[in-house]
Amino acid sequence: MDGTGRKTHKWRRRLLIAAVAVVFAAAAFVLSIPFLLTHVPIPVLELDASPYLKGKAAELVSSKKATADIDIMRGKPDGFRIRASGTLLDWPYSASAHVRFGFIRAEGDLALTLDGTDWKAYADFSVRGKRDWSFTASIPETHVTQDNEVLASILSRAVPPSISNLVFSGTFKLDASGECTPGRPVPAWTARCSLSNVDASLVTGGKPARIDGLKVRFGADGIADHRDIAPLFPRADAVEFAGFTLSNVFASVRATERSYLVTEAGADCCGGELRLYSLFLDPERLSAGATVFADGIDAGQVLSRLACFRGQASGRLHGKMPFFLKGGRELRIKNTYLFSTPGESGKLRIDDPNPILDNLELGGVPEAERGNLAKVLADLDYNVLKIELARGEDGEDATLGVKIEGSATRGNTTVPVNLNIAFHGDVDEIVNLGLKFKRHTGKEKQK
Repeated sequence: MDGTGRKTHKWRRRLLIAAVAVVFAAAAFVLSIPFLLTHVPIPVLELDASPYLKGKAAELVSSKKATADIDIMRGKPDGFRIRASGTLLDWPYSASAHVRFGFIRAEGDLALTLDGTDWKAYADFSVRGKRDWSFTASIPETHVTQDNEVLASILSRAVPPSISNLVFSGTFKLDASGECTPGRPVPAWTARCSLSNVDASLVTGGKPARIDGLKVRFGADGIADHRDIAPLFPRADAVEFAGFTLSNVFASVRATERSYLVTEAGADCCGGELRLYSLFLDPERLSAGATVFADGIDAGQVLSRLACFRGQASGRLHGKMPFFLKGGRELRIKNTYLFSTPGESGKLRIDDPNPILDNLELGGVPEAERGNLAKVLADLDYNVLKIELARGEDGEDATLGVKIEGSATRGNTTVPVNLNIAFHGDVDEIVNLGLKFKRHTGKEKQK
């Protein structure tokens, strides 16, 4: 063997020795990990969550950080037992985990509790590589009320000043999962939350409101940087506001890129049905407009909302009520009309005709005719009843038109009735709906 061959042989032997040494060192390091993990002190970890909290979500908490004080010990019969405590945004928590390691795999389970509350979360995970992992997580059914420590803190920042006396109770549940696989090397996840058996009452704009038996499931799906919000299908046994009671309330809501689309909503009201279609709501501007369609509404319950009507009525009404929500600050009723079912008749018994007679007096109707009309209005049958509300250009002045066609019978005498009456004034003066409300903002407070 010449000199060159001997030198090559020496280099190969040295490289082999070095490789063996590296392998033994790596093995020794791997074997020492359990010792290092359980004996080397771990400093308190801190994560800045502000990049993930944007817009209104950032306003709901005062702290934007999460901290963890970790203690690791050997688990029995295998793996490691990990305990952690710290703060998650505004709330202290305690957590425990059991983690098991394989040659190229780690898996485990986690339990987390917000201290002093009923909020608990559980998760399982498995990691085989940077692009090969999966997890599942859940919050079991948890009873919540306005006194819940977590919700009370959030509601104190989220609820506008115009809402007061908020009282509610219900059940919350969450399920989530995610994975990244070699065949699809991008994160994909799904989350579903549900609220059920929610009863709530509050005062808004000085008027009470209530909801009973609300249930809704909501969530989102994501893959890489793309996210889709799942359709919403809220249901409620009853909703009360402005003196009205809606029952069997439902809606179908879908999220678009910039707004929410209510494809359909409805409820039973005043013995009939209300329906709404294609309402777009921009959560940033909070401005929207749509039309509520009424079918088979009890005439007596509708007329009882008119300040000029004091009596009783039977029959069914149909029609529509357009409305517009402006800037999330004011709800306005636009030109509205309701009419009786063609071919069907109903009864009117007006106990106090003075508001109608006073209006006719202003229109120049003689006193003798007004006296006869008072007798007619005490008991009449109608075949046409039409109510029309038209707003003025300034949005405040309005005209309420009432048209009645029918007949009245006293003894053996039957007389035809053809009555057109117009009332003028503010909507809240002539229609007792109580739907106008204001939402105060910080700028308004400063003023």
